[in-house]
Amino acid sequence: PISCTYFIPNVFSPNGDGNNDVLYVRGGGFTIDKFIIYDRWGEKVFETTDRSTGWDGKLRGKALNPGVFVYYLEATCTSGSEINEKGNITLVR
Repeated sequence: PISCTYFIPNVFSPNGDGNNDVLYVRGGGFTIDKFIIYDRWGEKVFETTDRSTGWDGKLRGKALNPGVFVYYLEATCTSGSEINEKGNITLVR
């Protein structure tokens, strides 16, 4: 059986150097029901239900300033158990 493992990096650097330029929910054995990222004022800056779609640190095509963002993840493991997690992501340039 495939185990349900996931990892959300707490720092990423979308600066075009090819390392950590896009933030993804990593791991396996689950599907994303909802992955949302908010800025410090509560504005939604990113949302996806697709594990292959990551956040590039932009909002409406404009690069956001470095800072701390909040995420909310709802996912379902292939075993049927649910993941509900909140946390912080630091964007650095």
